Amino acid sequence: MAPRTPPHPAAEAALLGLLYAATAAASIALSRQPGSVANLWFANALAMGFLATASRRRWPGLVAAVVTGNLLGNLVHGTPLAMALAFLPANVVETLLAAWGLRRLGVARNGLRTPAAMLRLLAVGAVGAQLVGATLGAFTLRALGAGDFMPMWQRWFEGSAIGSISLLALVICLRLDDRALIRRDLLDWRVLALGAAAAGVTLLSLAHVPFPFVYLAIPLLLAAIVLELSATLALVLLVSLVVAVSLAVGVFVPPPFTAQWQELFVYTAYAAALIPAQLLAATMADLRDSQARLAAAGAELRRANEGLEQFVHIASHDLREPLNTIVQFTGLIESDHGEQLAPEARAWLGLVGRAGARMRRLLDDVLHYVRVQRSGGDPGHAVELDRVMQEVLQSLAARIRETGALVAIDNLPVVRGHESLLALALQNLLSNALKFVPPGQRPEVRVHAAVEGGEAVVSVTDNGIGVAAEDIPRLFQPFQRLHLRKHYDGNGLGLALVRQIAAAHGGDVQMHSQPGVGTRVSLRLPLEAAAARAAPVPTRF
Repeated sequence: MAPRTPPHPAAEAALLGLLYAATAAASIALSRQPGSVANLWFANALAMGFLATASRRRWPGLVAAVVTGNLLGNLVHGTPLAMALAFLPANVVETLLAAWGLRRLGVARNGLRTPAAMLRLLAVGAVGAQLVGATLGAFTLRALGAGDFMPMWQRWFEGSAIGSISLLALVICLRLDDRALIRRDLLDWRVLALGAAAAGVTLLSLAHVPFPFVYLAIPLLLAAIVLELSATLALVLLVSLVVAVSLAVGVFVPPPFTAQWQELFVYTAYAAALIPAQLLAATMADLRDSQARLAAAGAELRRANEGLEQFVHIASHDLREPLNTIVQFTGLIESDHGEQLAPEARAWLGLVGRAGARMRRLLDDVLHYVRVQRSGGDPGHAVELDRVMQEVLQSLAARIRETGALVAIDNLPVVRGHESLLALALQNLLSNALKFVPPGQRPEVRVHAAVEGGEAVVSVTDNGIGVAAEDIPRLFQPFQRLHLRKHYDGNGLGLALVRQIAAAHGGDVQMHSQPGVGTRVSLRLPLEAAAARAAPVPTRF
C-alpha cells in the first residue's frame, strides 16, 4: 500500500479547526439540554488523532486550530470570553500530552491493528491525559469560583474519557489507512445492517431496560467479528452518539443519585460497552493480517520450492550427462589401456573415476531428497515390506557378497505408503549397517518388525562401530558426517532421507547406538488398514 500524501499544512489546520469547533459546539449543546446528564467531550479526541499522526513541523498550525476551534465552540453558545479562555489551557495540555504519548508509542508507525496497540491507545489517549486535563481544568475553574473541585473534576474526566474512547481510534485509522480501503469497508452492506441494529438496540435498551449498557455491546461485538477495524470503530462512534443524545434528551433516565460521585457508575458502564468491541476488532485485524502474511509466505515458499525443483532437475540432466561420460570413459581407459599407463597416471585416473562416481551418487541422493519432500500429503497405497526388502537385498547383493555379511530378515508387515520411497529408506538403513563396521569385521545385520498401536516399527540392528549419543542428532541433518570419506564413503544424506521419508508417511525414525557395540535404527510407519485390524494388539514377528 502506497503511503498517503499529507494535505497542505494550512488546509490540514483549517480542517481541524472547523471540525474541532463543530464537535465542541455539538458537545456543549448536548450537555446543556434541560435535565441532561450528558457531559461528553469529543473535540479533544479529534485533535489528539490529528496531532498524533502529523509531523512535528505541523504541530504549531494544528495547535492554533485547536485553540481557535475551542474558543469558537464555547463562544457560539454564549460562554463569556473569560470563561472560554479559562477552558483553553487544560484542553490544550490534555490534547498535547495525549498526542505526545501516542507518538512515543509509535501509533503513526505501527497503527492499531493489534489488541496491545489498541489497549495502549486507550490507556494513554483516553485515561492518562484526561487525568491531567481534568485536574488542571478543575483547579482553574475552582480558582475562578465556578464550583467545587471534585464535581468539576469528575464531570470533566468522565466526559473527556468517553469522548476519546468513542472517537480517538477511528480518527487515527482514518488518518493512517488507505482511503480506498476505508471507503470499501464503510460501504459494506453489513455496516449498514449492523449500524441500524446497533442504533435500534441502543435506543430500546436505554429507554426500556434497567441495565441497558450490557446490551449495547452485543451488536458491537458481532461487528468486531465480521467487519474490518475501521468499520467497527465507526459503529462504536455511532452507538456512543446515540447514547449521548439519549442522555441529553432524557431517553435514558439514570437511577436516582444520592451523591454526585455515583454518576461514575453510568459512565463506567458506558465505557464498558464500547471498549471490548474495539479490543476484539483489533484482535481480529491482527488475526487477518497474520493470515495474510502466512498466505503470502506460503505462496513465496511454494514459488521458491518450484524454482528449486526446476533448478535441481535441470542441473541433474545437465550434470548427469558429463558425469556419465567421465565415469564411462575413465573406466574404458582403465580397462583397455591401464597396463600401458604409468602407475602414477593409473592412480590418478582411478581418482577421477571414483570422484565422478561419487558425484553421480551425490546427485542421485539430492534428487531423492527433493522427491521425498514433494511426496507429502499423498497417503500412498498398501506396500508389502517383505517384497520390498527382497528387492533391496538384490540391489545390495554385491556388497553382501563382498563383505561376507550375515543378514537375517524376519517377516515384515504390510504398511501404507509409497513403495519406491520405502525401498529407498530400507536400502539406506541396510547399506549403513553393512558399511559402518570396523575394518576386517564381518557385518551382522538383523531386520525385524513389531506392530505397536496400529503402527509398524521396522528395526535394522547391526554390530558396527556405533555412535555416541550426543552425535546422533547430527546424523539426521543433511550432509552431516562423523567420519572422513577415506574411512567410510558417503554423502551424509542417508539418514536425512530416511527421516524425510518417515515424516512423509506420518511416522518417525529413532536411533539407539553404543560405540563399539552396534546400532539399532527403528522406522515407524502406518499399517495398512487390513493389517491393523488383523493385529489389534502389539505382536512380535
